[in-house]
Amino acid sequence: MKNRITAFVLCITLCFFVLPTVVFARDTSFETTLAQDLKELGLFYGVSETDFALDRAPTRVEAIIMLIRLLGKSEEATAKKWSHPFEDVPDWADRYIGYAYQNGLTSGTSETTFGTGNAGSQMYLTFVLRALGYSDTINNPDFRWDNPYELSEYLGILPGRVRRNNFLRADVVMVSYAALSVKLKNSNKTLAEKLISEDVFTKKQFHQHYDLESFQAQAANLTELTAEQVYQECSPAVFYLEVYNRKGEAISSGSGFFIDDNGTAVTNYHVIDGAYSAKIEMDNGEAYSVEGVYDYDKAMDWAIIKIDGSGFSELEIGDDETIVGGATVYALGSPLGLQNTISQGLISSTNRSLDGVSYIQTSAAISHGSSGGALINKYGQVIGITSAGFTEGENLGLALPITVIDGYQQSSVIPLSQLTGGGNQMGGNVKASAYDYLSAFVEVYANYVDSEGRKSYKETTNVNGVAIEMGILREEDCLTVYVYEQMGKENFFSSVDITPDKTESFYYHSYTIGNYTACEGYGYLSPASVTRDGILFFQKYEGVAPRQDHEQLFSKNVKLGLDFVNGIFANYLRDFGTFSVYDLGFVNY
Repeated sequence: MKNRITAFVLCITLCFFVLPTVVFARDTSFETTLAQDLKELGLFYGVSETDFALDRAPTRVEAIIMLIRLLGKSEEATAKKWSHPFEDVPDWADRYIGYAYQNGLTSGTSETTFGTGNAGSQMYLTFVLRALGYSDTINNPDFRWDNPYELSEYLGILPGRVRRNNFLRADVVMVSYAALSVKLKNSNKTLAEKLISEDVFTKKQFHQHYDLESFQAQAANLTELTAEQVYQECSPAVFYLEVYNRKGEAISSGSGFFIDDNGTAVTNYHVIDGAYSAKIEMDNGEAYSVEGVYDYDKAMDWAIIKIDGSGFSELEIGDDETIVGGATVYALGSPLGLQNTISQGLISSTNRSLDGVSYIQTSAAISHGSSGGALINKYGQVIGITSAGFTEGENLGLALPITVIDGYQQSSVIPLSQLTGGGNQMGGNVKASAYDYLSAFVEVYANYVDSEGRKSYKETTNVNGVAIEMGILREEDCLTVYVYEQMGKENFFSSVDITPDKTESFYYHSYTIGNYTACEGYGYLSPASVTRDGILFFQKYEGVAPRQDHEQLFSKNVKLGLDFVNGIFANYLRDFGTFSVYDLGFVNY
């Protein structure tokens, strides 16, 4: 029975939509009313006296200006000219950006550019949380800059109508309106009461132009989407997943989808079972490594995986109340490797129990390769993980309710190779041997001993006029491969810790001589996430220097360190075997 259930329909004639990129008009009449109220309070302006332009995404410049207005600081910002280093700020926004820069509200995408791109939900929610007094600093965080959603939902500044992915100026209005009734951190005073006390508007004006009950009732309403809109909004968050053995050979494939923009994703456990490494491919052709697994349940057949990257589109998790018999649903996945295929159907049964597992049964087509894909309701929310189907009969698809992942753990990442022994079938001893030989090399050839008695082997080279020191430090429980780069008075240090059984810790540190304030960042990443052309992203970062610049420098130096290790294997340890960093877990490098 179980084999019959878990077998997938192999019909190549599966019907699926191939849709052009179309922007569908969104009804913003409700948000227009809110925008008019905010304008009367002096907190929001349109692109003209009659046009709020709610149907387009806010730019970075607009997001900062909206924040300043929400803080009631518009007059202060425009009262004088504030200096800033950015060369790409339009004249009309110059004072706002200067005020924001001087008051620590924002930084640019580089030392001389503020950035001309759009502001997403993550950025604007972070701004508003800061306006409410909440912190995303490393030392004392209330929330993470890369995941402001949990705290935003808790405080009530993320209404159900707000679209996290296709974030528009209409959504900015919703968030800003909701924030007015929220209390400031460690205070009984709301943001609106604070603005009243600062004479931004009067109490009478506030009551004339703010109706919390009406807003909450309307904000809770969900908008039903067409099939075309579901595809447009949800497909960017769904991906094709390919799994490899230790030799780098593809052994299986499936689907998955993001549930946050920082690389947390969902798939079926059986898709990654036995994997040594894996990668995903997006519909736009971009590919990313799978760092490992946060959490999983083999019996229930789900896994929460970590993708190496950030800034991904994500799916909103739907409410159980939308799972009703006869409701329209859509399956999104990669059946037979056909990326981002959508099929439409109905919920045939809300609770089909098979082999002790409760499924959502649907008439939406679910074929081989759709495993781990998303079952979407008519509101564009994910309600299930497409998992299986019957080989006999048609339109008999099964999806695990998305609630099976409730309470999943996200404390650390387990490399795929250690999950089920997929990597050890052909290489567990090889890795241990490679590590032992490298450790013994440092012990024998050490040319430096620090004040704590730790030995290291290091070499100094010159790359494009820059002095670079590369070395391996032998510690009690790991080998630390490091690169120290000196450019004038700037000194950059990057390191990766290699342990006998696994490698999961990347630590990066940058500082200025005599001034320990430049920047600091680190993360926990699996070795499989490192590629020749890829960028490694910090899990935590703090400092005055642009984050992106130092992530690029970090990535470059980590690769220099790995090349340094490969050189030791090739030049000093070749008599003991053909080892490389591949044998230490860097299978995609």
